[in-house]
Amino acid sequence: MNLPSHANPLLADQAAPVVDPEAIRRAHVVLVRERYRDLRDARRKTTATQAIAGLHLDGREIYGLTRGQFSFIDLIEAILATTGPARLDLCTWTATGPHIARAVEAYRDGRITAARWLVDVSFTRRCPQEAAAIRSAFGLDAIRVTQTHAKFAVIHNATWKVACRTSMNLNVNPRLEHFTVAHDPALADFLLAAMDDCWKTQPQALADQRVKTVSKWWAKHG
Repeated sequence: MNLPSHANPLLADQAAPVVDPEAIRRAHVVLVRERYRDLRDARRKTTATQAIAGLHLDGREIYGLTRGQFSFIDLIEAILATTGPARLDLCTWTATGPHIARAVEAYRDGRITAARWLVDVSFTRRCPQEAAAIRSAFGLDAIRVTQTHAKFAVIHNATWKVACRTSMNLNVNPRLEHFTVAHDPALADFLLAAMDDCWKTQPQALADQRVKTVSKWWAKHG
């Protein structure tokens, strides 16, 4: 029995090409960039500078453990020593006076060009002197609040976008802590966008309201 050729493409005189022949003839090169990670046991390193030695624009990620011999502000200062003057965007549950003072000193000597601080809803009432010190140095608009346990910093300028994630608050941490540091523009932009959203949507004065008031605001707008 003879079937019309169009009934089965296998019987057709010439099947239509599935793929454009020109696409097959042209060479296609796909580059897959492997992301490198340095795992560092920094529990016996003396300084944060030693712990992040080799921070580079190639995006190599440094992940390490510390036993508390250096702090979050030490990491920030070590990163600034590599990047040069840069802006600081920081999220922490709390911060103490001496560590804030070091950030202020870095701002006054030009290592930090500007700073924003995203802190917990309880911070300004729990630590009013510390909040006042931040605003005195970095401006009245330097603080926003959220119900947070996240700790991260983005240190960025025209060349660098360093994301630092850690379990440390901006205070003394005499215990096992961890940190990740890398020039990572995609992650830095993601974190900065979250910060931008807080500054865009949240009234400046909200930071000084009662915790209950702030929590209600976040339940509605967060």
